[in-house]
Amino acid sequence: MLSTMFALSDDQLTMVMIAAGSVPVESSVFLERVAAQLQLRGPRFTDLSAAIQVALTGLIQSAA
Repeated sequence: MLSTMFALSDDQLTMVMIAAGSVPVESSVFLERVAAQLQLRGPRFTDLSAAIQVALTGLIQSAA
C-alpha cells in the first residue's frame, strides 16, 4: 500500500476519475497504479496523463 500523498488540482482529479471510469473492473487497482507512477516520477510530476496512460496500459496487458 502506498503512503505518499499527492495534491491534485480539481482538473487533475477529474482526469483521473474519468480514466478510472473507463476501467471495467477493480478501479482501485488502477488508482494504485496511477499513484505508483506518480510516486516514481517524484514530487514534481508534470504529465499526469502519462501516468494515467502507463496505468491503463499495465491493466490492459495484465488482462490479456
